[in-house]
Amino acid sequence: MRRILIFAMSILMGILTVVAVPEFEGEKSKWRGHDCYKFSLNGREAIIVTPEKPLEGNPWVWRPAFFDAFPDIDAVLADEGFHIAYYDTTNEWGRPEAIEAGQDFYELMVKHYGLMPRVVMEGLSRGAYYSMRRAQIYPETIGCLILDNPLCDIFEIERGPDMWNDFLAKWNLTATPPQYGEFTDNAAYNVGIMARHRIPTILLSGGQDTIVPYENNAKIVKEVYHRYGAPVKSIVRPQGGHHPHGLPHPEALVQYIKDAVYGKIPQKPTIKVACIGNSITEGVGTSDPATKSYPAVLQNMLGDGYEVGNFGVSCSTALRKGTDAGRPFAYIDTEACRKAAEWNPDIVIIKLGGNDSKTDNWQYSNEFEADYQSIIDTFKYLPSLPEIYICLPAKAKVYDRTKIWGIDEKIIIDEITPAIQKIAHDNRITTIDLHTAYRGEENESYSDNIHPTDRGAELIAAKIYRALTAEQ
Repeated sequence: MRRILIFAMSILMGILTVVAVPEFEGEKSKWRGHDCYKFSLNGREAIIVTPEKPLEGNPWVWRPAFFDAFPDIDAVLADEGFHIAYYDTTNEWGRPEAIEAGQDFYELMVKHYGLMPRVVMEGLSRGAYYSMRRAQIYPETIGCLILDNPLCDIFEIERGPDMWNDFLAKWNLTATPPQYGEFTDNAAYNVGIMARHRIPTILLSGGQDTIVPYENNAKIVKEVYHRYGAPVKSIVRPQGGHHPHGLPHPEALVQYIKDAVYGKIPQKPTIKVACIGNSITEGVGTSDPATKSYPAVLQNMLGDGYEVGNFGVSCSTALRKGTDAGRPFAYIDTEACRKAAEWNPDIVIIKLGGNDSKTDNWQYSNEFEADYQSIIDTFKYLPSLPEIYICLPAKAKVYDRTKIWGIDEKIIIDEITPAIQKIAHDNRITTIDLHTAYRGEENESYSDNIHPTDRGAELIAAKIYRALTAEQ
């Protein structure tokens, strides 16, 4: 066996230490510019891609299924210095024999080839089921989970007789098929193990996936992680079905994965909250926007563990062609938007839509959803992979457009609100209903017919606070 020598200076002993590490064996080829080795272990195909310049500690990504399918994330990570590994357990549904075989593969990679003990498991579809089961059985070996359109609940495949029968055969359950709720090895029933071990997890989902719907699979993981305060990032491809997997901007995941494998994701970080919006966000109408705007009030409510940034711009619109008195006011083109993105927030609160209802702006109503999606995408692919919330526009005091700077409350109710709700659903983003924020306190909440008083800003902040802290 050929050997390569890695030299390391021992600072403590002050001597030169030589460590012999085996070079990978097998059929050698190229994969996206990197050396690739294919071999067999326990009768299963194995592949290892070696980066030209490995990162310190030799971090690696392990796919248990579908090597080279939708590989953009792997390609970016290989270029960054990650090894990419594959060990074929594609059609074994996480059965014990496959988990044991995977442990042999893991020990070969770690103990023989010197890869990092904490691996990134990348599971696409049924590969995510295996990844989750491994994380639940060997949680100490997992640095990060990438679960892409994940099969989390094994009973999802009951709708497909061929897959269900294959699962029963592989698990030797054909004589006594498990009933829903009784199969204790179901990955969906054991998510708490992953959360308690604080395994950083990235969820990638298709908003239109009918094979493994978000609500029955990835959403379970997200909800359990939030229950434990465990690190989880969720990105939904709004128009994506079960395919394609991956991301339009795979480089967005790199920093989070690096932080995960090197243990740099703090358990209690200072959470940065970016408030995106128009004049109400900016604080117009309050006695002192610096201290009385709803972002400022939200800061006081959330406390020292949070840093709230006010990135409001008066007159701004979600529409790219939005104007005010003939001047362009598309929020996405503002300096505030650029600064908010550069700030790399952990949470983004978007409150736009009111100014879009003006006659000169709403003539472009057929572009509203795409333009709003562009604002979401500007933030969702930041290195921080922020959680995004969308606000429904605050209610005007009167319906007379001449008294509220041309804003059309009827258009907001009948057209803009349903459009925002659809955008939120497609992206599986939480909406915050600010249209009812002042209800019962209208006389104290308006400084004019549209902007809030200090009390109105408090009521808006309270609505957002309850959404962020999951208080009912």
